[in-house]
This record gives sequence, C-alpha cells and structure tokens, in this order.
Amino acid sequence: MAPSTYCLGVDIGGTFTDLLLLCESTGETWRAKVPSTPDDQSLAVISGKDQILKNIPNGTEVVLHAVNHGTTVATNTVLEQKGAKVALVVTEGYRDILQIRRGQVPGGLASWIVWPKPEPLAPLELTIEAPGRLASDGSEVRAFSREVFEERLQTIVKQKPDAVTISLMNSFANPAHEDAARKVVEEILPDVPVSISSDVLPELMEYERTITTVVNSYVEPRVEVYLKNLLASLEGKAEHVRILRSDGGLSSVRLASRYPVTWVLSGPAGGVTGAASTVADHTEYKNLITLDMGGTSTDVALVENNAPRIRRETKIGDFVVKAPSIDVRSVGAGGGSIAHVPEVTKALRVGPESAGSVPGPACYGKGGSAATVTDANAVLGYLPTSLLGGGFQLDLAKAKVAVQKVADDLGVTLYGALRVISVEQGYDPRDFSLVAFGGAGPLHANSLGKLLGAYPVIIPPSPGVLCALGEATTLLRHEIGKAYTRTLALTNSADVLGELDGLLSQIKEVMCDDQGVPEEKQTYTFQADLRYKGQANNVPIDIDLDVLKAEDLPYLRRLLDAEHNKLFTYTLSLDVEIVNLRVLAKESKVELPLKRLTRASSADPPESLISARATTIFDGREYENCPLWDRSGLLQGHVLHGPCVITEMDSTTVIHPGFKAEIDESANILIWEACIQDQQKDADKERELDAVTVDIFEHALRNARNEMDTLMTRTTMSPAIREQQDEFNVIAEPGGKMLVGQFGSFIGDFVEMWKGSIEPGDIFLTNDPYSVAGAISHHNDWLILMPIYVGSKQIAWAANFGHMTDVGGSVPGSLPCAANSIFEEGIQIPVTKVASKGVWNTDLMEVIYRNVRLPEWNKGDVRALVAACELAGRRMIELYQRFGDSLYFAAIDELLERNCKAVASIIKQMPEEPANFEDWIDDDGEGVGPWKIACTMTKKGEKLNFDFSGTDPQSPSSINFYLSITMFKMFVGIYMLVVHDANVVANDGFHDLLDVTIPEGTVLHPIRPAALSCRTHFLGRVMDVLSGLLGQRAPKFMTAAGFSDSPHLMYSGIPARPIGDGPDGHCLWPAFKATPNEFQEQYYPLRIEQSNTVADSGGAGLYRGGNASRIFWRFLEEGTISTHDDRWLSKPWGVLGGQPGARSTKTLVKYSESERNPPRQVLGSKQDHINVSKGDILEWITWGGGGWGNPLKRDPEIVALEVRRKLVTVEGAKRYGVVLREDLGIDLDSTRKLRERMQEAHKIEETEAKIFNRGGSWEELKAKSLEETGLPAPKAPWEVTLRGPMTQLPYFQKWQEQRP
Repeated sequence: MAPSTYCLGVDIGGTFTDLLLLCESTGETWRAKVPSTPDDQSLAVISGKDQILKNIPNGTEVVLHAVNHGTTVATNTVLEQKGAKVALVVTEGYRDILQIRRGQVPGGLASWIVWPKPEPLAPLELTIEAPGRLASDGSEVRAFSREVFEERLQTIVKQKPDAVTISLMNSFANPAHEDAARKVVEEILPDVPVSISSDVLPELMEYERTITTVVNSYVEPRVEVYLKNLLASLEGKAEHVRILRSDGGLSSVRLASRYPVTWVLSGPAGGVTGAASTVADHTEYKNLITLDMGGTSTDVALVENNAPRIRRETKIGDFVVKAPSIDVRSVGAGGGSIAHVPEVTKALRVGPESAGSVPGPACYGKGGSAATVTDANAVLGYLPTSLLGGGFQLDLAKAKVAVQKVADDLGVTLYGALRVISVEQGYDPRDFSLVAFGGAGPLHANSLGKLLGAYPVIIPPSPGVLCALGEATTLLRHEIGKAYTRTLALTNSADVLGELDGLLSQIKEVMCDDQGVPEEKQTYTFQADLRYKGQANNVPIDIDLDVLKAEDLPYLRRLLDAEHNKLFTYTLSLDVEIVNLRVLAKESKVELPLKRLTRASSADPPESLISARATTIFDGREYENCPLWDRSGLLQGHVLHGPCVITEMDSTTVIHPGFKAEIDESANILIWEACIQDQQKDADKERELDAVTVDIFEHALRNARNEMDTLMTRTTMSPAIREQQDEFNVIAEPGGKMLVGQFGSFIGDFVEMWKGSIEPGDIFLTNDPYSVAGAISHHNDWLILMPIYVGSKQIAWAANFGHMTDVGGSVPGSLPCAANSIFEEGIQIPVTKVASKGVWNTDLMEVIYRNVRLPEWNKGDVRALVAACELAGRRMIELYQRFGDSLYFAAIDELLERNCKAVASIIKQMPEEPANFEDWIDDDGEGVGPWKIACTMTKKGEKLNFDFSGTDPQSPSSINFYLSITMFKMFVGIYMLVVHDANVVANDGFHDLLDVTIPEGTVLHPIRPAALSCRTHFLGRVMDVLSGLLGQRAPKFMTAAGFSDSPHLMYSGIPARPIGDGPDGHCLWPAFKATPNEFQEQYYPLRIEQSNTVADSGGAGLYRGGNASRIFWRFLEEGTISTHDDRWLSKPWGVLGGQPGARSTKTLVKYSESERNPPRQVLGSKQDHINVSKGDILEWITWGGGGWGNPLKRDPEIVALEVRRKLVTVEGAKRYGVVLREDLGIDLDSTRKLRERMQEAHKIEETEAKIFNRGGSWEELKAKSLEETGLPAPKAPWEVTLRGPMTQLPYFQKWQEQRP
C-alpha cells in the first residue's frame, strides 16, 4: 500500500489563520485555527502546520506533498499603504498619469466635496519621463535615447527606490521602448526589481495598464520577503509551496514572486474554490452563489457549471487593477460591522466601520460599546452563549445595551451585492443555490436565500475553514494574452489561430518550467475579448478551436451575439471587433475521495444533540424553547425544522420558521422552504412597515440604479456614455416623484401634460429640452421613459437619458458654438410614443436615425437605454411582489418623507439672513460677455427660496441653459444631504421645501427656439453659484470655484474644499472619466503629445485648488475642430482668503507652416470650424480650482513636497510665503520673514471682509484682457442690440432700464 500523501491548505486572515490538512488518498481532513501574525505571516503558517500534524500518525516526520495557501500579504500591503517605494517611468508628457487617474471622482453629484483622493502608489517625486514615442500601431514616432534616459534616471537613483515600474504609451502594441528602458534600469539599479507594463498587462488603456503594473511593483518586495521566509521555514517539510491567485488557480512561488498583482485578492478566491470543490464537485448543485462573511466584510461570487465566474479587473482599496480574479463583490458589512444612524437622514447604516477583533462587538465583553451585526444576532437569539467549542463566552446583557434602538436585518446590504453578482451577468438567482460559509455567513444564509429565491441554501461542513479547503484542493493555473485589435472584416481565422498557437507555445513552456506541470497534465482554454465595433467594454468568450476552423469567423460573431444577449438582453448588427486573445492553462484535475456520512435510521435527530434551548426572534415575533443542535452529531437524512439553530466549533447556522434543514451524504446542510412557507409569505406581506423594511427598500432602489449604470457603461457606443458615464437614470413612483436618480424628474409634469394613453409596454422618447421644461438640456441627450406595470396597475416609472455622440445639426457632434437657434443643433424629438404595448414604430425610428451621422451608434445606445429601463422595471416588479401592494407604497411614502425631514432639519439650522451671489460665463463665442447669473437665497420658515432675478436675458448664441426647476431642486437637495450622509439615496421628497423662481426670457429660461448646444458652461456655473450661496450660510458647503467644464476629453482642477486640497485634473460631474488617450489614438487621426497638469494653476490657500489639465493634440490629418470652454478671462474664485485658480487657454500651433518657428494662434473659448492641418498641435489648458483659506497657514513642508512633485514651482511656493533653498529644502529664516510681510498685507485684505476672491473686478479683468490672454475683451450684453422674443417681456425691459 502506497504511503499517504498530504496537502495543506492555508487561509491567512486578518485575525486568524485557518489550516486544513487533506489526506489525498482517503479524503480525511484535519483543521486548525491559530492567531495570525501580521508582522510575518509565515510564522502563523508554521505554527498551524505543526499543530495540525500532531493529530496524524508520525505527523512530525511527514513531508507534505504541497502547501497551498491564500494570503492577504499583497492585499494588506495595498490597503495599509505599506508597500515599496516605487519609481515610475512614463512617456514624455505623461508624468501625472497616476495623479489624474482618468479624472474620476467616485460617487454622486456632491461627492467631490467629501471624497478624499488617495495618494498615488508611485509618488510624483519618483516619476521620470522616458524619451521616445510609439504610435498606436506600434511604429516608432521618436526613437528611444539611452543617453537622455540615463541622465534622467539619476533623479530616482539618488532616492533609492525599492522597485521600478516602466509603463510607456502604446507599449501593448510594441514593447521595444519598455525593453530598452528596463535594460538601462537593470544595469544602473541591478538589485531593484523592475516591472514593465507590456509584460504585466499587454492591453490597451494607459492608466489601467500603468496602475496595474505599479501595484505589481508596490507589493513585490514585501511578498518576496514573505515567500523567502516561508520557503526557508518549510525547507525539507514540503515538496511544493504554491500561492492562490485571485482567479482561483495556484501559482508557483517563482511566478507568484514575478507577478504578485495576480494574487492581490488571493484570500477571497479560496472560499469560492472551496465551495466549488466541496459542493459542485460532489452534489447535483453545479450553479452556486457563494456568500463568505467574516468579521469586517462579506464576499459574494457566482459559480456556473462548477466554474467560478472570472472578471478581468480587481478592485483593491481605492484602486482598480486589470488582473484576472474570481468575480468577488465585497460589501462593507460583516459580523463586526457597526450599525449607526446618521443624524440628518435617520436611516440605518451598517458598516463600513468595524469594531474589529479589539475591542470587538459589545457581546465580546472586551470594551466594545457600538452595536454590531454580531450583537444584533446575539440579541435575536441566533448565537449560543459560547463560541469556539465553549472557549469564548458571550455577554448578552452588553449586547442588548449596545443594540438599544438600532435594529439590523443584514439583508439590507448583502441582498444588493448578491443580486449584482448574478443579475448583472445575465443570470436569474433562482436558478442557483446559495452557499454560505465563513464565521458569520451561515447566520444570515436563510434570510438571504429567501430574498433571492436561491434554493437550496447550502452550508458546507466546517464553513469557517472552507477557504483553507479550497486552497488544499485547487490546481495550478496560468494565462498569457496579447492585444489584437481588429475587426472580423479585417482579419481571418488563420491569423487568429496562428496568434493563439503562438500563445499556446509560450504557456506550455511556462507551465513546464515555472509551474512544474508536464505538458501531458496540462489543459487549455482559448479566449477572445470581443465587442461590437464602437463599444469600449470587452466580453471575454471561450473559443473552441475546432469550431473556429470549421465555421470561420462567423463563429465568433455567433458567440458574441449569444453572450451579449444573455448579459444585456439584445444584440447589435455592427461589425465585431477582436480586442485581446488569450490562452489559459491549468493542470489536469484529479478526483479526490470524499468521506460520506452514515445514513440516519430516522429523519428525526435524537434529542441528545440539542445542546441548549433559547428564545429567538424572527420578524418581530418571539419563539421560545428554540433548539440549538450540535452539528457534529447529525447524520445523512436528518431533517431539522425551523425555527432552530445549528452550532459547531467555527460557525452557527440559523433556520427560520417555515424552513427545514436536510443533511446530505457529504455533510452539507440543505435549507429548503417548508410546506408552510406560503403562509409565511402571506404573513410577510401583511406585516407593518418598519425602519428595517424601509432600509431594505432603499438599498434595493440603489442597487437597481447601479445595475442600470453598469449596463449602460458596458454596452453603449457613444464615448460620452461609456467612458464619461454621461447618462443619468430615474426610477419614480406612479405620480412621477423620483425615488432614486440624480438629475431630477420631469415625469410628474409629463403625466399632467400627456393627453394620450399610457399602457404596459409603452416606450416614450424625447431629446427636446423645450418639451420637458429643461429636464434634459440639449439635443444630444436622448431620454427613454417607460411605465412599469404589474398586471393593469402601474407601480413605477423608469427613465434614462444618455449623451449621443451625434444627432445631426451644423457640426459633427451636434454641439455648435455658433448656433443661433435650435434648428442648427440637430434633430428635435418632442415627447413621442415610439413603442405602443410593446410594438415599436420602426418607421418612425428609421426617420429619426436617418437624421444623425452615426445611426448605428444611436440605435445601439437606444437599445441600451431601453434595456436599462426594462431592468429597472423588473426590479420594481420584484419589490412590489415581495412586499405586497400596501407595504410597497408605504415604503415609498416613508422614503420620500425621510428625505423631506432630513432636508428640513438642515434648513432649520441655517440663519435667516438672505444670501446673494453672482457669477458669469466670460463670453458667448461671438464677442459678447460676460453673461451673468444672479441668485438670492432666502429662508422662510422650513423653506428655502431661490430667486434668479437679476440674471441676464437669453443670448442670441447657443450658451443658453434651460435650467429645469426640478433638476435644480435636486442639485440643492443632493448637496445638502451628501455632505451629512454620503450613503443617502436622494429622492424628490424634499421638493416642496424649495421654491425656485427663474424669470422667463433669461439665459436660464430661454424662449424657444433659442439655441442651447453650448449650455454646458452655464450648467457648471450654476453649480458654482450654488456653492457660493450655501457656503455663505453653512461652512460645510463652502468650497472655492471651478466646477469643471466637460469637453469629454479632459477635466480641470477641482476647487479646494473644507476637507482639503482639490484633486488635480479631475472632474466634478458624478463618476465622469476622461477618455483613455490610447483609445483616442487608436480610433482617431491624432496623437496626444502631453497629458498632465499645470503647476501653480490651482489657487493658493490653506487648501490648494486642484491644478489644471494640460493636453496637447497633434493632428495627423487635415480637418476642422470646435472648442467649448470658458474661464479664459475670469478666474475661479478662492474663498476665505484662498486665491483664485488660473485661467484656461487654447492655442493652435501651426507646425504645418513651420517646424522651427510655428505660428501660434490663440483660440477663442467657443469656436466652430477651426481649420487644422497635418502636424498642427492644439495646446489646451483648462482652468485651475480656487484655493480655500489663508495660504500662509499651509504647512511649509507640504509646499516643499509639492515643489519636488512639480505641482508647485519654486516661485509659486512664495504665494504660500515659503522660500526654498537650491536643494528644495525650506529656508526657515527667509520663510519666516516673508510670511510676516505677507501677513500684514493679508490683515488689510481681511478688514475688507472678502469671502470670495475673484482676482479682480470685471473692469480690471477686461482692461488687461488682450495683454494677459491674447484676446480682446468682450462687449457687455447691454452694449449690443439683443433681439428675440424675450425683448417683449417686462423682465427684459426692466433689465434694459437698469443696465449700467
């Protein structure tokens, strides 16, 4: 008989390290749990190994076949910011790539006020630029210069980096320049590890490739030390040591050391693989939703046909890296998560704050006082009085004190994540079984399975150490890919097969040489990332090479059509594009034996297995004498009826009333609905509304909106939607009040206006601002509106609008600056029923598409808008059916009332004095300006009134912005609520507390057919005015100016805020992202020579305004362009002593006329039909954000650091009263003297009581316009003759009388 072989699975957590020893010949297992050792995690591994080997014969002499382990070393390195000192090498002009991070501020409309921007993992002072440039096709534009690079490299050599990342533009297409730079770095810094982006991630999109490679470098030195220590400790005690990758496969130490970014989410992957090996491999249930709940967070994932779903990106802390991982979604709620109620909204919030292990939940008796999920479970009777086999006593009295009035139903947060993990990927959770594990997962499994309809709910044996089992049973894996960007029409199957064959040869070598897996034990999967041409989101699809050979490229279209239809419910007729090719290899699977339970003689377990009885609470009802069963004695065939609790050493399972638990032969607990469940459902529907139900409803609304957003950004064609995320959705109640959304709802007005029928299956379309009172503000925004019915009863509305790339009109893109009426701005679609009872008016749609330049794009985007609304409809129907009619509408009423009370409480705290504010846009593109917005905010009782009287008349140009009153109310409410409760779901409940007056005939209420296509500038200015008004009455809202423009390519600096500096080169519009430069170069005839920020352009202050963006486009073909911009004359104001931000500039450099001395043409802010020639460069610099507070109070050390980072110049440091030496250290004496002189001048300014610093009056700005900007000052609106229908209004006549 062959000797037994053993494999040790290890899962290292933040508090405990779990170990499971598997005998590979018998299937026997042993487990251990030891305290983790954060300083050196290998110590816990060795301690646990020694402890567990004592339990087997001759254990001390056993040499383990393998130690497979998942570890949080890489994860914690990033989360705790304890990684390497990374130097970064980028292309010339791209040094700020990590600083800008595609310009995105996560969250909703006012999130920028409270969002703390993370520091780049590779600091700017360690970033240098490599000479040379490659084009998007990989051809060389400028050669790499070794001599120049060596000289620049000395800057970082002196700072002794721990690791170096090299990430150059378009290296995915040609790694030559990265290879050349790496060779130089390795020669000069021979002991420093180097990662290059073309090796780590050879794919399009420069920021994503750079951050992924930087993370690889950031964690590499630390994990190398860890692996070295682990190997030394296991020398002679284990034949193989392997690391669990984020995608669920194992990696050799050699590969894991080289690519640590592939296992930054190693820990969560173990549980999913454990669920697959324990449940899917040995039961009939192959489709699973996994639920892994620990102390601080919960991870959920999906397994289809015994294979975990893989995604191509991984979120770790504040960073998203493109590395394959099991599609695990995390929720900031676990057993230790703290429940709290924000003062303003009075809504229950759970997490992300955690009590941790020390002091822990109140019931631990270690000094914790905040109510946690664990405390709630203890009070509800779901936990035994002791844990960990009797070694840990719970203090129920302290739990009751902590919980007090805070009640928790954990389905509030987890339901949404579980839905997203299934529905977002095109799956119905009812077709899956829910598998729960981790210390707290089984506690909540029954309630979550009930919400999802995912049966049976399965609790595997030893759920607390399932991750370790997964690691013990998983397999070695690796993948190799390459960029391959071409349409099916421009390639052939032979070329695709040839590329895949080349990748296959590479991966065979890696698996043999680096992983130790002989070729005969390797299996392969071939993949292509596909998309419809024009989309940005890739769909990874497995390819059968034999079918590809037989059917040729139509096979790939068929695969994409099928997958796209499953994911998003529709297909497109566009050409298919191959983006990346990939080969995945893993070792062949060997079936492991599994111990089976003895079959019980009776379905009823013996009473002797009841360890205790307790009173439990379900849905507000007490159940006395509830049995607590000891799981270790349960046999196959035993059935337990709820309510009851099943206890074991590492977890506790709760069975609800109306459910039963069966024990199968593999020792799994299978939870099913019992026959009385129908009665329980009826009881649920009849229960009264409570706070928990309202919170569940609120989270369900948020999740529905998130699903709509995800569908739109993954499927649409227009870059403004898919990249900038310029799409906004609304879910409203039947009367039209918005329940969730962002830009307000016009649906109530529509319901009153529409005279025709509204029936199930109807779909309405509009893009006409004048038809919807400005709810959409220009023709590019197409709005889909759908009523949601259950039977014949309407229960909701769903609406979504997105920015189409083109809708016709006088210029491509349909945003003419020179338009004088809306008839020049493209097709106008009044509110029109385009589908009746589910039947589309195809003839009408063809007429619409005939009038745009990119009809296939518009068709695709309309399909996406409709699919998103249909998805929202399904979610609302599910809520209605789940809660029943009365509870559904009661929850809606309560959510509306909650927001009303919250805003009322904020208004109540504001002083009575009126606040006035004015701001301007500089010109209208026709030499007239500035154009003023004026607003007075008055408090009357619990109401606020906003009166825009004093605003200038509508312009004959296209700068007018039809400001929707409901939209403006939403702006006000979101600003108020988000600052106090960042997790709030805004709705229309507070609208009656706000009165808004916008005089007709002004730039904010133009009369049709006034042009609107350049309205974005007033839209941004309205936000600055709102900050100016609210900031005067509430310090939390006092921000500087600079609400960013949106040219859809780059963004300005964010104003300084009460919490700190404004981020550089970021966008204030919610979730907007700049289009990747590599994407632009791939699809348009241009090259982006620079994409960085401008030092000193942010206003000086205690908190600095965000620096402006600088982007230089070189045109590769002749053509015409338009400019949309502002703040070229005025400056974004600073506040409370802060200085204004810098102006924007736009310059066309005519290299086509002279390479050595090209003419420089200063461009206006709003121009159409600007001729450009091949070789010309457009130099565009946005404005900077205003500063906040006295700059003389800024820490000189921060100023000096920003000089070293080139965010502030040496001369610019003097604006803060800081003088630097030649070595950029602080000259303390000179700094003290300069600050004293500047402080005297500042005191004089303070006596003037200036809250806002605009950098001069309009008279002063105009007087220096030509000198400082190169452009003549515009004429004031009253200096020219204004014509239009507004001239007949009394408002206009009064304005004329009052003009200067």
